[in-house]
Parts: sequence; C-alpha cells; structure tokens
Amino acid sequence: MQPFHEENNIDLPHRATRSQPEQERIGHSKPRVLMLGGFGRSGSTVLERCLAQCEGVEAMGEVLHLWERGLRDNELCGCGANFQKCPQWRDIGAKGFGGWSVINTAEVIEDRWAIIRNRYLPWLSMQRSPAGVADSRARLINSLNKLYAAARDVTGAQVLVDSSKHPAYGYFLRSLDIDLRCVLVVRDPRGVAYSWLKVVQRPETGQQAKEMPRYSIPASMGNWMAYSLMFHALSLLKVPVLTVHYEDFMDDPATTIDRVLEFSGLDAAEHRLHIDAGKQVKLDAHHTVAGNPMRFKVGSIQLSSDEQWRAQMPRAQRLAASIMSAPMRLAYALARHRGTA
Repeated sequence: MQPFHEENNIDLPHRATRSQPEQERIGHSKPRVLMLGGFGRSGSTVLERCLAQCEGVEAMGEVLHLWERGLRDNELCGCGANFQKCPQWRDIGAKGFGGWSVINTAEVIEDRWAIIRNRYLPWLSMQRSPAGVADSRARLINSLNKLYAAARDVTGAQVLVDSSKHPAYGYFLRSLDIDLRCVLVVRDPRGVAYSWLKVVQRPETGQQAKEMPRYSIPASMGNWMAYSLMFHALSLLKVPVLTVHYEDFMDDPATTIDRVLEFSGLDAAEHRLHIDAGKQVKLDAHHTVAGNPMRFKVGSIQLSSDEQWRAQMPRAQRLAASIMSAPMRLAYALARHRGTA
C-alpha cells in the first residue's frame, strides 16, 4: 500500500457549503455528475470554471486523474494548496473513505489504468469488463461511488462537474450509482491543433516544472474526431449528451451557461451566472484536481475566443488540419445550420 500522508490543514477561502437541512435533502438522491467531454484545448476548463460560479454547482476538475496526481503526487488543487492540505478534499476523503490514508493508492491507480481504455469501449458499452480485470472494475466502481457521494455531501452541490473529458471514462461512469449527463465541448479543430503544438507548463507540479503533452497535427485531429464520435455515441446508450461549441460559448456565454444549467436539471433563472455587458466574469478559487493551468486563475476575466491560430498557425499546418478534419467540420456546420448541434 502506498499511504496518503495527512498533513496539517490550512484555511483557504472557498464558497460556503449548504445548510444542513439542504444537505440532507440532496443526500437522499443520486449524485448528479455533469461530465465535460471532448478532446483537450477545446474550452472545457473555462466552461467548468464559469459553471462553478453558479449556485448549486461544484467543479471537481479531472477526477480521472485524482488518484495519481492528487493522492500519489500531491499536486496542487485549483485553490492553490497541495492536495494533501486542501480542506475540501480532506473532508471529502474523510466522508467517503474514513480518510485518504485508507485507500491503497497503488491499487486504485492500477485499477484505473486497467479499465479506462478507449479500446475497451465495446465492454464498457455493455457495462462489462474484459477478461481478467473484473475485480479492478468492481473496486473502481466502489471507489468512485464513494467519491462522488462524499463530494455531493460535503459541498451540498446539486451538480458536480467532472471535466475528465476521456471517452472511456464517460462510458465507465454509466456503471456507477449516479445521475450522469455529458456535455461535449467542441472547438474549431484547427485551433485545437495549434494549441497542442505549443509548449504549456503544468504549474501544479511545482518545482518539477513539467510540461503538458504535445501532439502532432495527425494525432490531434485523429483524437478530436474520435473523441467527438465516441461522446455522440453515448446518447445511443441513453446518456443525455449536449453539444456546446466553444465559439458559440465565447460569442454568447450567458446563453450557453443557461443551456448547460437547464441541461443539468437546474433552473437557469435561479442559478444564473452574472456576466456583465463586456463579457466579464469573476472567478473564485475552485477545488479542482488536474486540468488546464487556467484552473488556477482567480479574479475577473473577459470571455473572448482565442483565435491566434488564424494569424499565427503556419499555412502548411493549417491546411493539413483542415483536410484531416473536413468531414467532421462539415457535419458540425450542417448540424449548426439546422439548429441540431
């Protein structure tokens, strides 16, 4: 066992939790998990941050990576504290497991890597496991059920946002005792390709100064199309899926947030995010594990589309990305014209 070492707590500002009566009322229902899907660099982090500013919504970050980046590596939570010192994650661990030290960290990481694979989608679609990993599947289901229930109870949130994005994880979550809904975040693939070519530091790794992975044009375009198709297919398995286009979100953030809130089962009029006329929004510190460095941003930001790729992406790379993504871009263009995506 690789134990989680409890350390002294520090007091950090975060949003107040719900009153006890309201927490008890929420606790009688399944945790409602809104998973953000799609290939990275598509705007899911900023969408998650905005949703987390809405009453009744709690952002968790990329829960898929919690076990290694939080428990094992003790990386920074979105609030700025190391995972071990974050008071909210401490309370979630205590509520769900009796303390994080109870968990066999190495085992749960092995279980996650044994099950959450896109090549296992046929088994995950049938809510089954490939030969030899049935025990890993059962243990991971048990751990995640405890985690989401504890996060719901500790925060009092009506909706938990999990920005894991990974298709296989979305399929796996169908086996949990949760109310699962997915939002597929789609951005112009040429902007996605350009972003994945850039060097981006991972500030949560501290002095290790690690970088986020980089992808070639063929790799990023292949993943962009595959991720989109796999998340659309989730709707065939009776998982509600809403498509959100990054460009539409940046053009009219208030309308997009309202759509996602309603999709999540919340009354947008009651839970609406305040966005001023200049598309400025104030972000508090949120307790998120893993994800884009933007999760550490606190204060007012202006929501505007990142279109650097149009001017700065080399012509050959832009042409390659355009050709490779043409079928899906055309399909999305037709769907948006018809008002169906």
